[in-house]
Amino acid sequence: MTIDPHVQALAEELDQLIEGAITNAPRSLQTRIGPSELGIPCDLRIGYKLAGHPPTNTEQAVKWKAWVGTNVHAGIEELLTRANYSLPGWATDGQVRYALEERVTVGQVNGIDVNGNCDLYLDRVVWDWKIPGGNRLREYRKNGPGDQYRAQAHLYGLGWELKGYPVEHVAIYFLPRDQEWKQRYLWSEPYDRSVAEAALSRADGISKLVAALGPDAFSMLKRRESWCGSCAYRLPGSKNLAEGCPGDPDAIAKAAAGLQDLIA
Repeated sequence: MTIDPHVQALAEELDQLIEGAITNAPRSLQTRIGPSELGIPCDLRIGYKLAGHPPTNTEQAVKWKAWVGTNVHAGIEELLTRANYSLPGWATDGQVRYALEERVTVGQVNGIDVNGNCDLYLDRVVWDWKIPGGNRLREYRKNGPGDQYRAQAHLYGLGWELKGYPVEHVAIYFLPRDQEWKQRYLWSEPYDRSVAEAALSRADGISKLVAALGPDAFSMLKRRESWCGSCAYRLPGSKNLAEGCPGDPDAIAKAAAGLQDLIA
């Protein structure tokens, strides 16, 4: 199929607008670490973030999947906002049932507040939406949310507790990005403040180490596979961690062994 040059030029114009919106979205421009990142299993990735290390992964310049997720969040926020407006007492007292996108402070890392917007607080339960693809969704259904998302859920629980609200459970609602609605998966467990405090303590130690040693600290931080392909600090083949990370050595060795098996 041949595309008319005029249509192609218009497509490029639209591409620039879309890509510009994604690149300049608040989440893309955020430089301070947030609750969603404190549970990342890779110490080095957190160290880069806390050190303000510049991104090195040029392959992830346009975060399309994240933008799709952001817009699903926005759609849910809009419909629940309308649900708040329809409550019988809204016109007189302004009381809401669905507390949406509230800014909460979950604690401090090296003396600096860590805060973020929580998707929903509803009836003593703290909620977070995730919009994964099919493979990830099946993984979460089988093995649970993983360290990062679990820590994030409890950190937001701590944030609401510190605001003076009772928190009994945390919940992550995995909503399918490329499957049908019936494939959604709900994970939940009782709120545990110690999970949040452990994530904060770990990040605090990493931050203090990086502050004391600078880039020399990077070689002391454990690398662990954590969506390396989408990591902002990935630099394939790097021999110098001060420049960028080549990836988790165990994952690289595993991949090399698998390739060797195929060759054999």
